[in-house]
Amino acid sequence: MKYFEASNSLFLLNEQQHNQFSKLEYYDYFYHLIHPDFHSLSFANFSLSDIWVYYYFEEVPIINSEHALLFLLRNFMMNEVLISSKFKRLKKTTIGSYTNALMAAVLTVNLFLDFLSELLDVLPKEECDLYMKFENSSKQLFNDRFSSYEHYPKKLVLIETMIIKSMRQYLEQNEATYTERKLKVIRFMDQFTITKRELFELVAIKE
Repeated sequence: MKYFEASNSLFLLNEQQHNQFSKLEYYDYFYHLIHPDFHSLSFANFSLSDIWVYYYFEEVPIINSEHALLFLLRNFMMNEVLISSKFKRLKKTTIGSYTNALMAAVLTVNLFLDFLSELLDVLPKEECDLYMKFENSSKQLFNDRFSSYEHYPKKLVLIETMIIKSMRQYLEQNEATYTERKLKVIRFMDQFTITKRELFELVAIKE
């Protein structure tokens, strides 16, 4: 499955944004930096593309309301980014830069996946296995033909809703840790930007 198709985005992209979004396929190596426990899961890869949109474009596009209802966990993570003043600080170094925006998106997604990994450890194994197998990342799950398969996607949505509720409580109860991890992302990006600038300046001098 391609993670670079605008039809999979949480956002309603115009033609120009669609064209810029499609160029993510040339930077697919960033997707290998996703938390190893979730690297093969669609929602993690789609989330990276979602959050890239936030960091890359100066004006954040409108969220697709239909996708927000279908892709609950992706929408939850995106909303956490949208309301955070600390994540907003990163946009000063990411707007218009594919690599900077992707690196910031990787760090942001992995921050949430670290928390999610801890929550899934306490989820009943049957429900965890169901979620990991049928993660709510494809509109195909909502086709009528799935209605005869053991309450899919209703059961999956209930599990995802429980995960989101647990994550929201977890972030509230561990606010200090959450804040510190966001600051680590900011510090890393500051250093990444400086190193990247120095590297290109060194190359220019040699030429």
